[in-house]
Amino acid sequence: MKMIAIIGDEETRPLIRKMFTANQVSLFSSIAIRGCSCESGGESRAWWPAGKDIPSTYSSLCFAILEDEKADRIMNEIEKNPVAADPAFPAKVFMMNVEKMI
Repeated sequence: MKMIAIIGDEETRPLIRKMFTANQVSLFSSIAIRGCSCESGGESRAWWPAGKDIPSTYSSLCFAILEDEKADRIMNEIEKNPVAADPAFPAKVFMMNVEKMI
């Protein structure tokens, strides 16, 4: 089993839902998040959708626990066609092994 987590701006959530539906993902979780920088005046992280002058940003985290094959298929699809409401700010996607689930 794998967990796929997708972080993007709020406008990406409908795009993620559409992509999950197309890949027969029937259940996923979605959380509104606020990212905060602990560095004052530091450089922004390339993978986090916030600028160095913005102390926080509102984003969306969608995640699902999937079979390995389905997770690989979704990752390949996102690699070819990034999820983005604004092409300048594509969602960041992470895939992790799920070692145990109770």
